[in-house]
Parts: sequence; C-alpha cells; structure tokens
Amino acid sequence: MRRFPAGPARRLALSAGLSSSMLMALSLTPASSAVAQQAGAEGESSGPEEVIVTARRRDESLSKVPIAITAIGAAQLEDRSIRTDSDLQLAAPGLTIRQTQGNNSLTYSIRGQSADTFSGSPSAVIAYLNEVPLTIGSASSFYDLESVQVLKGPQGTLFGRNTTGGAVLYTTAKPTDKNEGFLRTRLGNYDLRELEGMANLVVNDAVSVRFAFDAIKREGYIDNLVTGDQLGTLDRKSGRVSLSIKPTDAFENTTVFQYTDVGGTNTGASYTYSVYAPGETHNGSPLNTSAGFLFGPGLDFVGGAGAWNAYLAAHPDAYAPGLVDYVNEQRRIGPYKTRHPAGARHEGKDISLSNTTTFEINDHLTLKNILGASKSETDSEQPQLGAPFITILTANLVTGESGNENDVDSISDEIQLQGEALDGRLEYIAGYYFQKMKTDTLWPQTYFDVSPVIPPSSVTNNFRIRNETNAVYTQGSYGVTDAVRLTAGVRYTWEDVEIEQLPAATYTYGAPNESETFKDPSWELGLEWQATDSVFTYLKTRGSFRSGGFNGSAPPVKATATDGGNLFYSETTKDVEAGLKFRGDVGGRPASLNLAAYKQWVEDVQRVEFPDPDGPGGLASIAVTANVPEMQVQGVELEASIAATSWLEFGISAAYTDAEFTDGQVSLFGTDYSYGPVGDTPERSGVVYAQIDFPTPGSVGAIKFRTEMYAQSEQYFSNAAATIAPGTELPSYELVHARLSWDEILGSGFSAALFGKNLTDEEYFVGGMTLAAALGHNAAAVGEPRMYGLELSYRF
Repeated sequence: MRRFPAGPARRLALSAGLSSSMLMALSLTPASSAVAQQAGAEGESSGPEEVIVTARRRDESLSKVPIAITAIGAAQLEDRSIRTDSDLQLAAPGLTIRQTQGNNSLTYSIRGQSADTFSGSPSAVIAYLNEVPLTIGSASSFYDLESVQVLKGPQGTLFGRNTTGGAVLYTTAKPTDKNEGFLRTRLGNYDLRELEGMANLVVNDAVSVRFAFDAIKREGYIDNLVTGDQLGTLDRKSGRVSLSIKPTDAFENTTVFQYTDVGGTNTGASYTYSVYAPGETHNGSPLNTSAGFLFGPGLDFVGGAGAWNAYLAAHPDAYAPGLVDYVNEQRRIGPYKTRHPAGARHEGKDISLSNTTTFEINDHLTLKNILGASKSETDSEQPQLGAPFITILTANLVTGESGNENDVDSISDEIQLQGEALDGRLEYIAGYYFQKMKTDTLWPQTYFDVSPVIPPSSVTNNFRIRNETNAVYTQGSYGVTDAVRLTAGVRYTWEDVEIEQLPAATYTYGAPNESETFKDPSWELGLEWQATDSVFTYLKTRGSFRSGGFNGSAPPVKATATDGGNLFYSETTKDVEAGLKFRGDVGGRPASLNLAAYKQWVEDVQRVEFPDPDGPGGLASIAVTANVPEMQVQGVELEASIAATSWLEFGISAAYTDAEFTDGQVSLFGTDYSYGPVGDTPERSGVVYAQIDFPTPGSVGAIKFRTEMYAQSEQYFSNAAATIAPGTELPSYELVHARLSWDEILGSGFSAALFGKNLTDEEYFVGGMTLAAALGHNAAAVGEPRMYGLELSYRF
C-alpha cells in the first residue's frame, strides 16, 4: 500500500502550538469569540457587545443561553472573510465541513455526528435559512447575512429529528426603516472577481423591501494534466428579495425569496491517496486489491501475456508502472495536479422561499407561523480517484448519461405559540411542524474500464424518495428562584419514508415500492443557575434521533443490509452537557468565556459501506447503509477573548473531541465488518486570533487589522481504517489568515481592505472518498492554496 505520510513532526508541532496558544489565552482570562468589540470614533472600546441568539426559538443573550453556541454576526463575517460554507470550520472549532467529493459535496459534522455520502442517511447537522431547513445541493455564498449560529449537541426538541449533532442557523438581514445600500467588489488571485450589493427601500411606514445579490467568478486551482481543464472553478450568482410588512406593532410578516445559479467545476477527490497492492492485508483483514491488480502488470495473469501492453496502447494517458505505483507519482506532482481521465462539470440551481408571520395576541402570548418552500437541482461530474485509470466514473458509458443528478423539492410549515405565565416565571413554546420532501436521484456509474482486455461495466441507479414528517413539541423554562431556572421539553415525530425505482435504473426499475414509518421522541431536561451578574452555569441532558430510511443504491429488498436489503433503522442518541459562561470585566477590561463539557451516547449509528460491486444484485449496488451498534463521544469546547487594551483584542476557540465506536461489529451480505476509528472528527481543533483597532480620529475612519491561525489534528475520511480501509488518515494542518481594513475612509462612504487566506500556502486535505472495500483505493480532497485580494466598497 502506498499513501501520503501523516507527518509526525507536524502533528507534534500542532499539539504544542494549540496547547501553548490555549494557555496564553487562558492566562489573559479570555472572552467569547462571538463577542464583537465595538470601537468608537477615537478608537476607545465600548466593551463587548451583547450577542443575541435564537437557539431556543426566541431572542436571548448568548451569555444566558444553556447551549454551546458559536455566534457570528454580520461584522465578524466580514472581518474574518467568512464567505462560504467551508469557511465556517475555521470559525467554529468542533464543526467539520467535510468535502467527500470536493468543493460542492459538503457535509457538516459536529461531535462525531455526520452523514456518509451515498448512504441515504439524512445529515446529523441540519442547516436552516430563516428557520426553514435548507435543501441546497451546492456550496453557497454568504452575503447580506445578519448572523450565523452553530448550535452543538442534539437539538431535537426545538429543531426536530436528524439534529443529533447540532444545527447551523443562517439568518438573512431583514429590511430596515432606512433607505440605504452598499456595493462591494473583491479582486484577487486565481482571477477572482466578485460583486456584492444591497439596497434597502422604505415604501411607507408599514412596508419596506431589501434587495441583495452576489456574483463570483474564479479560476480553478487544480490542473488536470489529462484533459487540460482546471478543477475548482467558480461561477456562482445569487439574488435575494426580502419584503417586510408591519401595519401595527402587534403584526409583522416577512417574506424572503432567494435564487442561486451555480456553475464551474468540482475539485473532487482528485488526489490519489492510497491503493492496495495484490495480497496486502491490514491487522489480519484481507484488503480488496482489485484495482491495484487489474490496473498494472498483473493484468497479464487475467488476459494473458501482453495484456497490460495492449491496455497501455489503447489508453495512452495511463501511467505505465500501474495504479499502485501511481501513488508515488501523485506525491511527486503534488496536490494541485491531477490526472482524472474525465470531466468535473458542476451545475446547480437553488430556489428558496420563506414567509414568517408574527402576531402578538397580548403582552404574554405570541402566535408565529413559518412557511418554507425550496427546490434544488444539481448535475455534477465528480472525480473519485484522480489517477489516469477509469476504476470508477460518474457516467454510464453505455447509455451516455453523465453526472450525478439530484432534484429536491420541499415544502414545510411550522406554527408556534410562545408566551409567559405565572408572573413571568414560566416561559414556554409549543408548536406543530410539517414537511413534505421529494428527492429524485440519478447516479450513472462505470467501473473498471480495462478494455480491450476486459470491457467496462456500467450501471445507473435511478430512484425517488418521498418523506412526510409531522411533529408536535413543547418546551418550558421555569424560574424556581430569581437565579435558578428549570427547563424541560419534549417532541414527538412521525416520519413516513417511501422509495420508488425510476425508469433509468439499469436493474431495479419495476421493483415494488417500499415504505416505512419511523416515530421517536426527542426530549430535554436542564438546570440553569445565574450565579452572579457575570457568571452563568447549566447542566442538561437531551435525547434525539436521526430518522431511518432506504439506501437507493442498495438492492430493492425491504430488509437491512445484514439481510441483503436497502432498509436502515433510526439512529438514537442521548447526552449530558455542563457549561459555564462568563461575561464581564477582568482587571478592568471587558472579557467573556464560554466553556462546555459533554458526553454523548449513540446507538444504531448510520454508516455507509461499499461491498464488492460484483456481490449480491450484481453492479446494481455498491453502497449499503449499516446501523453500527454503539458509539460514544466526549469532549470539551472553549470560546474566549479579552479586550486587553482599548485597541487590542485576543481570543481563542478550541475543541477536544474523543469519539469511538464502542461496538463497531456489523454483518453485511454475510460478511463481517468492523468499524473504527470514527471518521471526519479531528481530536483537536482550534483558532487563536488577535485584532487591532487603530486609535484614529473619526475624520480619518476606522483602521483595523486582524490575524488568526486555525489548526487541527489528524482525521480519518473512513470509518473502518483499523481493518479494511487503511491509508485513510489525513495529516494535521495549520492555516494563517489576515485582513487589514480601512472603513469610512476620510469620513466618506468608501471602505477598502486587503485580505489573505492560507498565507503560508499550506498544502492540506479537507476530506476524501474511500472506496477501499469496493475497489481497493482511496482519494483525498485538496484544500485551497493561498488566496488573497483587494476589497472595495461604498455605502450610501
């Protein structure tokens, strides 16, 4: 087996760097990185700004909410150059944005809770836009947002099933009562060109409307030496209209419509990371060596003497020493060159609509309705190896179909009653939630093109999954004393899931529809104590579940993978979390601290596996979803900062996550599998930063400099690296970012900034595609190289 080395020296440096940085920050008695320091006209700090979050479906101070949250406001999104989904990982340690097949194949992971590609499993971390679940199929641009909130741990009581790891809440900027706007452009390396704008118009005292847009183009940063294409090109355009109607103080209706068109190319899992050589084993487990055997001189044993030379003559771009040796060649040419033998086109359209109505029935009771609708379409060719051999291709060479297609339609509605009683000692919420979702999937595939010796095998999976969800919930918080509150909540969810095989399916069209109903409770019980005006503590326990379903690429038999079918059961979880929050002064300087420690138990963990494609059902299936018996996760999360002077702020965010399968034994199609270690979960991750607000006169404008370093330890992109999928550990890495800005230049509406990301040009990986059990190889997704540029904006 050949693979990219993990780099023990770099791992040691990372561990030492995180430890020393954390100790330095703690010695300063730090404060939450979610707290933005406000600088006055003469550069004097006005202290930490109160951050308002909506983690409990109402506006509350971050420092008084019993949940581990990273909250990022509009100003911080700009200061930290957080422009897209993958940037969030750099701002919220403990959140992993995994790229399985590149920059447009993103999966959120928190506290070891994730969703595997091709599993059919719903994400364990749900993203919401204005309280409506997102169904987008591509990476997105962040523009004109009010805030982003990352909620960690099970959120099932208030946000529903599937949020076993957490939730990410995106809130768009609302129309205001001022006529205002801005234009902003960014120019940078790789021919970056971006234009962003907003215009807020007041129609009358009751009606206002807000328009916002973002358009970005950028060249790719991975060169395909076979096709001449660039991987990672961006061509994304998005627009949003928000309409607010408030005829009285008691009634408000806000409608938000957003349209996004995405083009460009996928980066894919384009770095050939590891390939198993014939006869190789690992920890006593025999490895699948099919790819390494057939795409090399070993082909002569199958096709007779001269077979390999005949293959090379028919495929002039192939690497003559073979696939196993190509791992060394990939290391030689580096991470930003690939020899993927086909295209990497990505096309997508996303449409979303939300309508939120709030009516204050009286001073103690509010009625709220949240209506959401969305449509997402993607068509994506995805590199899955990066070597000049067709071991797997997202195309069916027989039918001519090319690109994985997903069409998702969703409509949802949620009605809430929020209020208070018992002289304000009881705050409560009760609600009903409904969602219907239809997902059409087309997965064309080709395997092992060893022609003219062995012809390729092609297959297409084509299926539709319908979900209908109904849920009722309630949660209340009661003030036992002025300082102590007790919180309890419960939710019950019914989910009906149906799968239908569609006409383009090669083998499975005509199979009878299958359906199943999953129903489970979610619950929460917690105790909160406002120990002092500055110190808030809490202890809570929660339970939730991730709905079961069907894996559309597995054989259409209503049975679990153990019995050769496509059904998988619900995943259940419970946790205990203790937290401490501080917001006040230390040594006369504004400071705050958020600290959380937790332990979580997960049963029937939904994980994908890829049996031999020549197994049951022929090539109709390569992916099945197993329920792994048990997993445990425990860890500590910290967010802290301090305004050391009126012009200097330090901060740190860090996460320690210890995840393991405590029972990882499953049987699939009669074959025993052992899961572990847990994938997509670095044990250590963190950010340290410093920000300088230069003490300039108001007539000059505000000049600010911010620099930060993100670092994380090793992580696996497989969940079976200890047995059948070795060579899937990605090395640790460190990234340095900086931004120098000058706002309201000389008292005008003009602003300018210089920004840079990955300033040291670190070469690193952000995920991968493991096909160890199916084909005998693994590929990694490459992170972005150094990016820098100039930003100019004008507010009016």
